[in-house]
Amino acid sequence: MRFGTDGFRGPIETEITPEFCLNLGFHTGKIILEKGYDSVIIGKDTRVSGYMLESALQAGFISSGVDVKLAGPIPTPAVSFLTATYAGQFGVVISASHNPYEDNGIKFFNRHGRKVTENLEREIESRLSSAIKPVEASKLGKAFRIDSASGRYIEYCKSTLRGKHSFKNMKILVDAANGANYKITPMLLEELGAEVIRINCDPDGFNINVNSAVLNQSLFKKYAEEHKFDFCAAVDGDGDRLVLADADGIVFDGDDILYLLAKSNLERNVNGSNAVVGTDMTNQGVADALAKHNIDLIRSKVGDKYISRELVERDLILGAETSGHIIQRNYSESGDANIALIQVLTAIQESGVSLKEVSSEISKYAHNLESIAVKDKTIIEKEENQKALNEVKEKFPSARINIRASGTESKIRIMVESKDDKQNAQVLREIKSLIT
Repeated sequence: MRFGTDGFRGPIETEITPEFCLNLGFHTGKIILEKGYDSVIIGKDTRVSGYMLESALQAGFISSGVDVKLAGPIPTPAVSFLTATYAGQFGVVISASHNPYEDNGIKFFNRHGRKVTENLEREIESRLSSAIKPVEASKLGKAFRIDSASGRYIEYCKSTLRGKHSFKNMKILVDAANGANYKITPMLLEELGAEVIRINCDPDGFNINVNSAVLNQSLFKKYAEEHKFDFCAAVDGDGDRLVLADADGIVFDGDDILYLLAKSNLERNVNGSNAVVGTDMTNQGVADALAKHNIDLIRSKVGDKYISRELVERDLILGAETSGHIIQRNYSESGDANIALIQVLTAIQESGVSLKEVSSEISKYAHNLESIAVKDKTIIEKEENQKALNEVKEKFPSARINIRASGTESKIRIMVESKDDKQNAQVLREIKSLIT
């Protein structure tokens, strides 16, 4: 198995098995010991399989001589925060993010709270076929629990506001996707003074991401019809993605958030705010709107780890995916739904404008996205298919076309963007006919 866009991910019965996790924990443990780490923090989302895989990973790391600190169910960005604040820590998250409960995954963070480098990914992959040889008994690692993990993370999120803002008189609906933020996001907002309506905040191990607004954005309209609120915040299963809506259920996605936060940073003269990082999926209309404020949009490959690497390399502070991964390096090295949420609410308070008014500043291009399930994702790499796809691109020069294999599922994702929705539909038809 190889690293995807966000670590290892797949079905627990065939790919992310206890045997795989035991092996992964042991060999990763041996590698990080060589690099000066002395322990690992393990967090997980609310999937029922998390307990099983946590035990297997724990056994693997301990057998390599690495101490393990268990943080329990906690969002991905909280593990990033903990690895960056504890000395000598490596971070592990057990989660398949937006996938159904039958899947699970493993992703890693380095001592800076960032996704690990490609070199470390390749080094781990190269050792996975080797046998496990536990260290002698006197050198085995030990296991501990971090009982204060959630509380520490919430306090840190609040500290990013530096005591200057409260959300009193705000009513916010939180859809936590029955995931890792089911307690943390409502608690954070309530401690900042908001009234919270809870939806999908009752995980049972099997209902993660089921009927959640972050994946099914038509639910925002339904929530607006059934409840009165000022804002609706939807997060995904592992808590690193945020999508917002206003009182009318109008969606405000990662592109809109990127634009709002970029403007806010510029107005406050924050260092490193002359450019932001998006991905190949970021709408060109956002780039056009940012350009009016002399803010450059730099595109990376799809995946928040690629955004993070561009931000670090260019010494910038803000990047985002359309799907809602928002990285604000002045607060966190990871995509963080909770910090993004309170920073967006703060920016709205300071500017006095509504989400709808912010969105009106962006003239988005027609944007069509479709995922096609396939048995073999490498089909698009075949020479004859590449030639045919290039012919389609040449035929429609005004369209921005991106075709890629999913890094998390057995799917090929197609994005077509232009100012002509009918043209987009035609391009999609031609590409789909080639793939299928």
